[in-house]
Amino acid sequence: MRNRIGTIIILSAMLSGSLHAQECKNFHKKKCNGSDDPYMRYNTQSKSGMFVLGHTSDLVFVSHAGQDYRISLCQDNDVEELIKFKVIDGRSKDVLFDSESSALDVPVDEESGEEASLPMFFEFSSEVTKKIIVRITAPGPPPEEGKEKGKKNEEIDPESLFCVGVLLENMPTPKLGF
Repeated sequence: MRNRIGTIIILSAMLSGSLHAQECKNFHKKKCNGSDDPYMRYNTQSKSGMFVLGHTSDLVFVSHAGQDYRISLCQDNDVEELIKFKVIDGRSKDVLFDSESSALDVPVDEESGEEASLPMFFEFSSEVTKKIIVRITAPGPPPEEGKEKGKKNEEIDPESLFCVGVLLENMPTPKLGF
């Protein structure tokens, strides 16, 4: 009898985790705010995934020459603190955008007393075809050091799991001048 109860508990925990993962499958399509520009189109390299508080993950995509891109991020509303992200040139490893340092450039509205929040999108033009890395860092303390990399934690707190979406959009770069 105890074995059956233990098995049922383990199976229900596994199913709840897989059900939460299913909810994340098209999260970027449902929750991310895209561009208002009618020429921007959905890019099939967009993805969603499940994150654990404090972890970092990379999404790699290819930007093509002569295209304008918009990278929009969104997350579950249950997580109060916003995710941070960097956009990195895959070849040179130069940081093209850092949401954390860009938030410092946004003026604080002194009348309302609201603090500037992290930007959740970045737009750029690609002059050459190249690999782009979107490095996403979930809020919270980083994972404990000293644990083996690649080894899964035996117990992940279900409360620390949440969905993150990365919506990629692109359009041909408009020609300027004559």
